[in-house]
Amino acid sequence: MILNVIHINLNVTDIERSVDFYKKLGFEVMHVFGDRKTDNTLEPDNDMLAGMTGPGGSHTRGCVLSLGDDPRSTTKLELIQYVEPPTQPSEPRGVTTAGVGRIALRTKNLLPFVEKLRTEGIEFMTEAQEIDVVGARRFVLFRDPDGVILELIEF
Repeated sequence: MILNVIHINLNVTDIERSVDFYKKLGFEVMHVFGDRKTDNTLEPDNDMLAGMTGPGGSHTRGCVLSLGDDPRSTTKLELIQYVEPPTQPSEPRGVTTAGVGRIALRTKNLLPFVEKLRTEGIEFMTEAQEIDVVGARRFVLFRDPDGVILELIEF
């Protein structure tokens, strides 16, 4: 029996850029892995993902981001940058492409939040759309730095 989704993993091409982006949306860093800092330099740490990339392993950098602080019931994203071999950028997905189409994030006060994000440099694919589906009021679409489509939706 499945109880809930633990996290969504996103492979990213630049971990710092992606963490900064998701922090603008309200996510907070819960856990960092893949590098350790010693004497002002970053060195590979024990890499928990090394066996997933075949012979020779990998060097990854990553973190888990969370909305809220309850480890069992919050929305979490796991961002991973493969350093060696490097994460391969992909073409931005279309809204009709098979696979994960978009990640929807519930918000309050959508319009002021969108304006705040615009002042922080986030570009939107659409203007806020008014809807009346299962109590939803409006939504807007945009992309993260690696092209993942995100949706802000207000109920």
